[in-house]
Amino acid sequence: MSQVLHSWVMGIAGAAMVTAAALTITPEGRVKKVVSLVCGLLTVIALLKPVTGFDGAALMKSLEAYRQEAVGFSSDIQSANENLTRRIIAEKCQAYILDKGKSLGIADLEVSVTTAWSEEGYWYPDGAILKTSADNAAREELGRIIRAELGIPPEELIWSMRDEN
Repeated sequence: MSQVLHSWVMGIAGAAMVTAAALTITPEGRVKKVVSLVCGLLTVIALLKPVTGFDGAALMKSLEAYRQEAVGFSSDIQSANENLTRRIIAEKCQAYILDKGKSLGIADLEVSVTTAWSEEGYWYPDGAILKTSADNAAREELGRIIRAELGIPPEELIWSMRDEN
């Protein structure tokens, strides 16, 4: 595209130089008027050259290439946004579970939340890995809270014992 613009500007500049030279060396009178008319036509032709040599196919090809590039950028951004949303949901749920665990007296809780994509088009917590040395009663209560508040079923909660040192 810039090559076409460069050629057009060079054509106009060339026409202007030829016009200036021709008008300078032409004597006054009828001949100068004819030369002036011819030079004017030459300048108009130089100005309109890109319009007459317009290549619609090349323009459409360039526009399609730009559109494809924009689609690529858009999909990259959308993918990054979805990944970020998934991570935020997982981290918020982890923080929520840790907070509820502390309120139940579970001080050594480690949590990792997994997420899944719903058919409705959003991320939701679908499981958790919990590591603690808390007793069964505290685990059951925390599991009940997780089920009620986050919707994670008990079978998707993976509990493991934490080694007490």
